[in-house]
Amino acid sequence: MEKASLLRKALRANGFFSLGSALVAILLGNSLRAVNEMVNGQPVAFAVQLVVFGSIVLYAAYRKKIPKILVWVIIVLDFLYVLMGFVHLGMQNEFSSVGIALIVLTNLAVLIFAILQTLGIRRYMKTQKSSTLTDKTL
Repeated sequence: MEKASLLRKALRANGFFSLGSALVAILLGNSLRAVNEMVNGQPVAFAVQLVVFGSIVLYAAYRKKIPKILVWVIIVLDFLYVLMGFVHLGMQNEFSSVGIALIVLTNLAVLIFAILQTLGIRRYMKTQKSSTLTDKTL
């Protein structure tokens, strides 16, 4: 069984969640208040960013050899997204309760992706080191 299974699953989930969120932003960003609040009134810009990010995440997930530095960048960006989501909430005082719930739930999902990716990349790197040591002793 592949040692990067957790990492690949977390990256795939993150990538497809990003692309799905971009689709929601484009389709509903101007018509649903909660979505408009989540995208800070800029559904197209938000969607473009998520399409780029999601594509990069999926690129990392489907590579034969996972680019470790890229995964760390993705993890940092996920944690920054969560941080900025809560800053966004703190700076606005006129969010609807559904908008607040949507932002919190989205941040929670992204936080879970970041944590699973962190666990996955650490496992992956550990197996890479142990396989390198095994190769050297043979």
